[in-house]
Amino acid sequence: MQAETLAALAALGDLRVTPWRMLLVRGAAVMPDLPGLIRDAADPLRRVVACTGAPGCPQGLGPTRALARALAGRVPREGLLHVSGCAKGCAHPGRAALTLVARPGGYDVIRDGTAADTPESTITEATIIDSTITGSPDALFL
Repeated sequence: MQAETLAALAALGDLRVTPWRMLLVRGAAVMPDLPGLIRDAADPLRRVVACTGAPGCPQGLGPTRALARALAGRVPREGLLHVSGCAKGCAHPGRAALTLVARPGGYDVIRDGTAADTPESTITEATIIDSTITGSPDALFL
């Protein structure tokens, strides 16, 4: 969430962070229409989890958030994609249908596991992005 969006929410009332990584605006009767808020329960962004990654985290070996956002629309409705900047998996320590873990030069691919599990293969970010453009990254989720 951008700082401006958070400030606009705070201007509406006291904020509370829920255990489900959501914000509650105390006293608000309707959800405000602010850019950057996920207002739809079916939004594909709810099926991705990403840590700060590089360069925001000194331990991040690659960018995470833009990649997760780019792949969100390809994640099956019942699936979960975790993009992690390192093998610690801070953003999502549990299992995910697909986990991509940054490493120098690419991302480890882990299916039905955690960021600390043994990867089945390694793929470059360029390959992931290229397959997104051509419409074939679904193979990642099969």
